[in-house]
Amino acid sequence: MPVLFFRPQALESIARKLLIEYDATYLNRSPGPVPIETIIEKVCKLSIEYKHLTNNGRELGRMIYDDGITTYFDEDINDYALMSVCGGTILIDASLLEQENLYGRFRFTLAHELSHYLLHQCVFSGTGTAAALYKNEISEDDTEWQANYLAQAILMPGGQIKRCFYSLRPVCKSRREYIFEMSKTFEVSKQAMEIRLKNFALI
Repeated sequence: MPVLFFRPQALESIARKLLIEYDATYLNRSPGPVPIETIIEKVCKLSIEYKHLTNNGRELGRMIYDDGITTYFDEDINDYALMSVCGGTILIDASLLEQENLYGRFRFTLAHELSHYLLHQCVFSGTGTAAALYKNEISEDDTEWQANYLAQAILMPGGQIKRCFYSLRPVCKSRREYIFEMSKTFEVSKQAMEIRLKNFALI
């Protein structure tokens, strides 16, 4: 089955619907960190597990669509091993929990893998294929671009981003200050915040 094409507006809509499903009043709240783990587990009924997925951190997350077997890096034997997994599991590389400065990347990886589930379950379920390994014939990054965009829209809701940005106008004098303050507010990386602000032409 080919990967569906989602325009940015459609991805923004999917994010809004998810956050409203979590809490009908959420988008009217003051800007703050989206409770991504709660949304994954309570709203989407998925589970999260932590393993070292590779020996060098090149894969930070893996969406498991079907019951089966997958690989992980076993530090005890310093080699790859197999483990049983249940469909509906998000595997997160344990290295993201080991450094405080990676917290924003950790949250984004959770949102990214959730986005794969929301957008691509119909494509990959039953195939034994991980979305991160899939290459589309037309564009090699279709699935990754979609998951990245939706992850941004979930973690940094458009309306809250704009309210936060304009509330900071009296105190922030440079784009660097906006990025720094807003990344702290939403608990995302500065890189992710910069991309989001550029999406809305705010910087």
